[in-house]
Amino acid sequence: MMPDRVASIRAAAQRHERGLPSTQRKRLGQHFSGLQVGRLLAHLALHEGTRTVLDPMAGSGDLLDATLEAALERGVVLDRLDGVEVHAATADVCRSRMKALLGAVKSPSSNIVAGSAFDQATLGRLAANQYDLVITNPPYVRFQGRADRGTCDSTIRRQLQEVLAKRPTCADAPVWRALADGYSGLADLSIPAWIVAAAMVRDGGRLAIVAPAAWRSRDYADAVRYLMSSCFEIERIVEGPRSAWFSEALVCTHLVVARRHQPTTAQTRSQGAPRRHRQQHPLWIRIGTKSAATDSLVGADFVGRCPEQRFATWLRGRNRTANSKLGIEVSRFDLANERKTTAQQIKHRQWYRRLLRKGQVQDPTAGDMSSNGVAVPTAIAEILPAASLHAVTDLAQSDIAVGQGLRTGCNAFFYVSAVECSRSHAVVETASLFGSRRFVVPNAAIQPVVRRQADLVALEEGRVPDSRVLDLRSFALPEDMPVVSAAEATYRVCGEAPPQTMPADLANYVRLAAHTAADRAGKPVSELSAVRTNQRPCRPGKVKPRFWYMLPDFASRHVPAAAVPRVNHALPWTEANGRRLLVDANFATVWAPRRTWSLYGLKALLNSIWCRAVMEALCTPLGGGALKVEATHLRRLPVPKFTRHQRAALSVAGKRLTRNASTTQAEIDGIVLDALCSGKAKPCPRKLAGALNERAASLMSARRS
Repeated sequence: MMPDRVASIRAAAQRHERGLPSTQRKRLGQHFSGLQVGRLLAHLALHEGTRTVLDPMAGSGDLLDATLEAALERGVVLDRLDGVEVHAATADVCRSRMKALLGAVKSPSSNIVAGSAFDQATLGRLAANQYDLVITNPPYVRFQGRADRGTCDSTIRRQLQEVLAKRPTCADAPVWRALADGYSGLADLSIPAWIVAAAMVRDGGRLAIVAPAAWRSRDYADAVRYLMSSCFEIERIVEGPRSAWFSEALVCTHLVVARRHQPTTAQTRSQGAPRRHRQQHPLWIRIGTKSAATDSLVGADFVGRCPEQRFATWLRGRNRTANSKLGIEVSRFDLANERKTTAQQIKHRQWYRRLLRKGQVQDPTAGDMSSNGVAVPTAIAEILPAASLHAVTDLAQSDIAVGQGLRTGCNAFFYVSAVECSRSHAVVETASLFGSRRFVVPNAAIQPVVRRQADLVALEEGRVPDSRVLDLRSFALPEDMPVVSAAEATYRVCGEAPPQTMPADLANYVRLAAHTAADRAGKPVSELSAVRTNQRPCRPGKVKPRFWYMLPDFASRHVPAAAVPRVNHALPWTEANGRRLLVDANFATVWAPRRTWSLYGLKALLNSIWCRAVMEALCTPLGGGALKVEATHLRRLPVPKFTRHQRAALSVAGKRLTRNASTTQAEIDGIVLDALCSGKAKPCPRKLAGALNERAASLMSARRS
């Protein structure tokens, strides 16, 4: 086909993409791959034996177009080039594009089906049940904000189960069924989409996925990590620079290529674990912005025609490290550590425990795990000297609990700012939703709260921040006092004094909130789903009444020993909660249930370069270059097994630690790294701290670049 004709076809597809309504693109998760990403992924995934190709979420055909182009450049003869696209008009564009591109050649044949890849009837219209190569960019659609969230999730799950029932899964059938039944209800659409795409790969075939980097760090992504560990062998992971490949999505992108296992006949009969294809050198490739040229993501490093083909050839060569490229880093992907990390992430999942209990599949990490199953992220493990790492443990086994701070259900109502304070009363200012009004409240009705990152500075300086939360458990509206009076005996049984009548100004504010629209649907504060549950009827002699404006009793996670922001632009910093203030849900919170750690010991440990570097490697990069630190990440944080003396030393040093206390920081790093390493290969703590600082800075720079 003439180059100008090809360019015209591709331009028409791009015009269609740009013309789609933004609301539709968000609803369907339409972040189109583009030819640059498609070419890179196609050349990484395409092999000489590839004959049939499918994109089950094809969009306007970027990945199919790129795969055809790669096959022609490399002389790979394809028989089929099929696709499925849920949006009918976009499917028409994809179909026209494939027809035009294939018009001058006899092979491959192509069939673009309009419909959902979760619908078995749609998949039944394809020419094959499974394919040599499934290459796709799954839709990333969050259900949490939708009113029909539960219906959507149950429908997709049921459809996925039907699709898997029609696929020949052989020995690994229990794994597929368990994942379809048990993946998290909090997951976005990409998780079941990843599973259905993987199910379309024949034994020995390859899966090529465009994925956000969060597929390895988000808690709900454990299903696909397990799938990759148990049923596939990862061959390549390409990491792109933050947001450079998908500017609208503002996320770091991974390209994942994996080969599906080929179980033996004996394993098929016994329904045991699938045999792993031994991939000697799975690679992790980091591509920076300097590698890109006008029409290629690696064109600056591989100048000339077909840069992606020469990049793929270079990766397969033995001398790639000797010929290091301008913006490309290549390292080995540690499969053993990946299996260990995955097992740590899923060990408490019911579907996983059920698989092991029934003996339907062997543990994919067998022989790869330490006795406690705690893994060190590959980016950190690869800079440690061989055999120098002590058996690490996690925070829970170290008597350190992790949670999330206070969720009020409506911050605009419950949070106010203190303007003036006295011993008994305070003047507070409300949020703009309520006109930024000011009124006087008794101190018994408010509590200081660490709400924003700026409040951590106040904590570090020993000050109380201005943020306050309305704690109205001891106050009731005048119109609610009859209910309180009727429950007087119940309050006595519970050992508590009944609430007193709310002061007039405060009562007027609460009444205003009860009728003020606080969400897009126009619901007042009192009717919001997370506020309405505060209300509780009296159960005489057992449970005292509670009204919508009363927050539930606070737990340890709300008044922790230390807190770390969930969103971090620099390396994560943990601050001790010396005044034992309430902490908002903007923070992950930490405490020691059995009090074996002081709050300053926890501050010292979590601010050690070891913990900060591991957080940088373990947690989720966000758009804008931030790092999201969730409680689920911290629960997987590998730490040394400390002696009582070491914990005491950290406690003493933690009292002196500030962000600029370099001498104290070095002292803390020395204590932690000395506990971490042992043996003849034990590194110098100072040199290891330097290496960890460099790696943490490199990881931080990558997410911010």
